[in-house]
Amino acid sequence: MAGFILCLSGCSEEFLQDQKYDGLSDEVIFSSEETAVASVTGVYDTFQGSPIEYLTKAVFYPANFLTQDFLNIGADTFFQTFEIPTTFPAFNNMWIQNYKGIGRANTALDNLLPAVERGDIDAELGNRLMGECYAIRGILYSLLASNFGGVPIVVEPAGGNVDAFAPRNTQDEVFQQIVLDMQEAVKVLPWSYDAENLGRVTKGTAYAYMGSAYMWLGEYEKAIEAFEALEGHYTLEEEFLDIFAYDNQNGKESIFEIQLYDSEGDLGWGHTDNVTFLQSFTMPNEIANGGGYSAAAKALYDSFESGDERKLATVIGPGDEHPDPLINISDYPNIQENFGGINTCGTIDEPWLGIDGLPGREGYYGVKTWRNPTVDGWSGPNIFGGRNLIFMRYGEVLLSLAECYHRLGDNATAMDYVMQVRNRAGLTDEPSGNMIDVIIDEYRHELVGEFSLWWLFRRTGEHERYLQEEFGVTVPSGRDLMPIPQEQIDINPNLTQNPGY
Repeated sequence: MAGFILCLSGCSEEFLQDQKYDGLSDEVIFSSEETAVASVTGVYDTFQGSPIEYLTKAVFYPANFLTQDFLNIGADTFFQTFEIPTTFPAFNNMWIQNYKGIGRANTALDNLLPAVERGDIDAELGNRLMGECYAIRGILYSLLASNFGGVPIVVEPAGGNVDAFAPRNTQDEVFQQIVLDMQEAVKVLPWSYDAENLGRVTKGTAYAYMGSAYMWLGEYEKAIEAFEALEGHYTLEEEFLDIFAYDNQNGKESIFEIQLYDSEGDLGWGHTDNVTFLQSFTMPNEIANGGGYSAAAKALYDSFESGDERKLATVIGPGDEHPDPLINISDYPNIQENFGGINTCGTIDEPWLGIDGLPGREGYYGVKTWRNPTVDGWSGPNIFGGRNLIFMRYGEVLLSLAECYHRLGDNATAMDYVMQVRNRAGLTDEPSGNMIDVIIDEYRHELVGEFSLWWLFRRTGEHERYLQEEFGVTVPSGRDLMPIPQEQIDINPNLTQNPGY
């Protein structure tokens, strides 16, 4: 693979450093354990694409803006009205990045078994590396199918029998492939790693995404079997606030977490690896002297039950202090200079609506992405940050189990799983009403401001009814799916656009 760039992604900084192996063939790369491990770690680099285009705009935006609980302030307000253009650059970037990662996984899978058979790689290590490739490939397909529905399935390296102009497979076919990938992964992946390899996918990662894929396929008994395999290996954090604490990365509830080690990014726009721009996007404009392009809605703030400890750990508004003991709003230079050093997110009389004149903010801001005390936004010096991003955690699994049991007619067991999540939030009363609405409400208050909520709504099949009843918003026909990037349709004439675009 000429010009092969290996961006290592894990926990220790040594493990994360980029290495370059120029002019090397597949045979050479997979002839030693060091370079084989590096090649597989390069698959993880898919998630380290543009910190703005990929993690922020292609994943966080649809997962949250479509729910109406977060508001886009700036150029991408079309998410609120489901008018996403087919030329939206972030989705094209995601498409390219994901297929690049899938291609890397396919190449590694094609080479690892022969390397093991030759004796170049220890069999246990080689099997584990193949399991990682299967799992990451499945996660990448899950992100694509959750966003776009059916996409082309490619499971062989480029060249050979691969059709460069393959048409779309159906959404069900994609999730069936994800199940197959995760079935292979669970056979060989470990439940945990040592500190040097912390952050790699585990057997638990594969079981969780397998369960989710089965739910998309409506195979709820199989989903339960996959999800319940996690019991005894993961547990809820005692305090909801601790899930996203800056000093609790890769915690006991985290099942798959994007590793972002660089905690002191600078103002350079060239950053593409191991940082995230999301915190600067979501912090109040008054603090960051920029940003505030993702703001929580007042409706979300008002929707939490009295006593729900998730509320201020999810969204704060006028007069609220930040709940994280590491973050004092009064410490930010802009607050000291322009707001008298107050220690609240604006005040009730003067809510923070931005100093840039952009309309739409309601004075409320997400907390889950605002946990890195070193990031201070455009005022500098740190606009980028390295707090990991949790894509899958045990709280989501428990609520998915609740939905599975409900679908099978066992609402008593479904409520038991719901109450595990609610009890952690300080809520002891069983909610009343239609069980699917109870579960959707818990999805909302447990997972809003993360990286899965809209797709969970869509998976229930109740998303259009929910938005109409909760917000009076009608989803235009077909627009619950994101558009296939027009640039990809222009390249591949066999791709068809989603209905409604």
